[in-house]
Amino acid sequence: MTLKLWLVAGACAAVLAGAATIYFEGRSAGGNAARVDQLGKTIETQRSITDADAHGPRTPDDVDRRLRDSSF
Repeated sequence: MTLKLWLVAGACAAVLAGAATIYFEGRSAGGNAARVDQLGKTIETQRSITDADAHGPRTPDDVDRRLRDSSF
């Protein structure tokens, strides 16, 4: 009778361990999705900054001209 009890207890432990693994993996996947979204926003912001630098004035004379033209 005790062997049967141990087998049942082992099966219950295995089921609980499997459920815990699925639960924590699901939580981890949600965190990963949030990090991916944030990384995408960060990359887009950096691209915007880089593009603004690329299209900006190159010399102090360019800055003066754009300030006079009100195109800054």
